[in-house]
Amino acid sequence: MKLKTVAMTGVMSLAGLGLIGAGAHAQWTTSTQSNQNITAGTLSLVLTSPTAVSGDNTTILQLASVGPVGSSFMSTPQQVVINNNGSLDANEINMQVADTPDNGAGTAVASGVSMCLYSDGEVTFNGLLSAFESAGNFGWVGSIPSGGTDTYWVVLYSGTQDTGCGSVSGLSNALYPQSPGTSVAPELLTAAEGGTDTVSVTVTYQEAS
Repeated sequence: MKLKTVAMTGVMSLAGLGLIGAGAHAQWTTSTQSNQNITAGTLSLVLTSPTAVSGDNTTILQLASVGPVGSSFMSTPQQVVINNNGSLDANEINMQVADTPDNGAGTAVASGVSMCLYSDGEVTFNGLLSAFESAGNFGWVGSIPSGGTDTYWVVLYSGTQDTGCGSVSGLSNALYPQSPGTSVAPELLTAAEGGTDTVSVTVTYQEAS
């Protein structure tokens, strides 16, 4: 009984193998696959200030107005905080100052206003606003990591004022507020009476490489 069963099984097995051999010559196959997502980062920088009138956490910040002022004045130092809300680190590449007078008297204001701008305890510019503006883009070296901040302060003035920038025109190594200094600048002319000049500071960024 056992021998017969084994013999029959052997015959069936051989027959089965013969059918496979005479058919399509099937081969087993398999494959693997690796996937990788590419997600583009975001470059997003916004401004905030304790004295902002509007535009907090946007790219255009409106600071409190200065005045009415006399021929000699100094604005309160205005702090501006640059916030990197994007997912990419950002490099600051240049800074530009511009102004928009409202009329002829505003043009006279613009010609007589000086600016002290400092950041990281160092004066970036101290001199006539018109000189800063005519210089075009200033190289602005700095990096803001994702989630990080950078800060600068602006003081507008005319005449002899204790701005903290010292008396040096243009780039200066004076420190603020650790080493206050007196700035000497022209006073506003009579032609400036009643005029308004809007001053803007623009910082441009690119993704850090």
